[in-house]
Amino acid sequence: MSNNKKTQSWAALKEHQKTLSTLHMRDAFDDNPKRFDEFHIALDGMLFDYSKHRITGETQELLMTLARSCALERYRDDMFAGEAINTSENRTVLHTALRGSAQPRLEIDGENIDSFVNQTLKRIESLSDKVRGHDKITDIISIGIGGSDIGPRMVCDALADNASGPHMHFISNVDGGPLSALLDQLKPEHTLFLIASKNFGTVETNTNAETAKAWLMDTLSEKAWPEHFIAITQNSEAAKAFGISDYNTLPMREWIGGRYSLWSAIGLPIAISFGFREFKALLSGAQAMDEHFKTAPLEKNIPVLMGMLGIWYRNFFGFTAQAILPYAQALESLPAYVQQLDMESNGKHVTRDGKMIEHATSPIVFGGQGTNAQHAFFQHLHQGTDIIPADFIAVINHEHGLDNHHTTLLANALAQAQALMQGNGDGETPHQDFPGNRPSSMIMLDQLDAYHLGMLLALYEHKAVVQGCIWDINSFDQWGVELGKKLAQNITDALETKAVLEADSSTQNLIKHISLRKE
Repeated sequence: MSNNKKTQSWAALKEHQKTLSTLHMRDAFDDNPKRFDEFHIALDGMLFDYSKHRITGETQELLMTLARSCALERYRDDMFAGEAINTSENRTVLHTALRGSAQPRLEIDGENIDSFVNQTLKRIESLSDKVRGHDKITDIISIGIGGSDIGPRMVCDALADNASGPHMHFISNVDGGPLSALLDQLKPEHTLFLIASKNFGTVETNTNAETAKAWLMDTLSEKAWPEHFIAITQNSEAAKAFGISDYNTLPMREWIGGRYSLWSAIGLPIAISFGFREFKALLSGAQAMDEHFKTAPLEKNIPVLMGMLGIWYRNFFGFTAQAILPYAQALESLPAYVQQLDMESNGKHVTRDGKMIEHATSPIVFGGQGTNAQHAFFQHLHQGTDIIPADFIAVINHEHGLDNHHTTLLANALAQAQALMQGNGDGETPHQDFPGNRPSSMIMLDQLDAYHLGMLLALYEHKAVVQGCIWDINSFDQWGVELGKKLAQNITDALETKAVLEADSSTQNLIKHISLRKE
């Protein structure tokens, strides 16, 4: 623990957790008919119900005391003010500036942030309008990986029913199968590529981009093929060396983290697919959640409550996982998005000042969409030996005409959350009994549109920030992935040249096996 107040708060929560060891939420609801009233928050078309958690009013007070002892409010304010809270890289964290939520008139390295954001938005609007109005472009392939891919891909999937632009495709994996199959279906003269890479040096993205370039050059003239590329990058010189003009290059900045970048020019696929107005609606929804996070008291602050509930289960109950369960097929990609956001942000083992952490950090995040997931891993949620807190995400209104389908979908979401909470002690055999008392949140959106999707995504972003603050870790770097990248390059060289690599015997012999078996 970093200070006496935090140590005391942590100890108080440990003692309090012992007093709740016999509390069953079923009894808590029976004892307090107003439990839902006390443990839910409504905000601008979003409802957050956290009444099905193993908490009392005292629990909430103690969790907020812990948050204040960790200076959460100051940490939050420092982020919006442009302080360098990414300490290991000495960077500011200003993805919120992209949706107009950072402190006004900020300057970073002599550049006015408001001016940069406004100019970038104008470029996004101009380019997206140009592409949408182009009479020959029918298909767009967005090439990126990690945050440069999963955010825009997830939003485009979620809002797909309202798409009005050219067909949007996403390629991320360096596995050549998906790109090869896609290129076989398309025509170069009707295809536009978006290269999304902050440093224009990611191996997977560059490999896919070079293949796309060669495919275009086989058919198009030296003058024509560069017009079939748009780059989103901080490294404009590398984009120019690749052959992409300055006009077709949208800028990035160091203070835009990859997994927080869909609000930036990385979100160009969203603007192209749905129009710039919808992209702005997405930003507006995120801005609304930013404002709530900045101004609501901690006890009524949805990201804070979500984050502190996660702390409660991870550190005081020892629960090791978190399930994300969207009851909307359109949100099928949301669990993977939250998985990256949480586990890449908070999967750390040292504090911000480099000391070994004494407690658990990020849980394993996984999930699936309802009702499919009910026929996959829900058995484990109900009767497994691990207790896994869950987030249910439901959408009240729908745009299709099958009302009975949607009623069944919503009924299943409510029923599964209820079953996890109350359990079943009336089975005819022990196999049919399960205790319940398994916590979940219910997040309900009035409708799944760009605005409310923006709110939802910003909510999960801020939840990760809250937990990083409590764990005293840097949620904005990802050094753990770098070693594998370096080793992969050495192994690539060995596979291509058949040179002997200085490595462990397993790696050496696997390389040898590949070389011998390769056709």
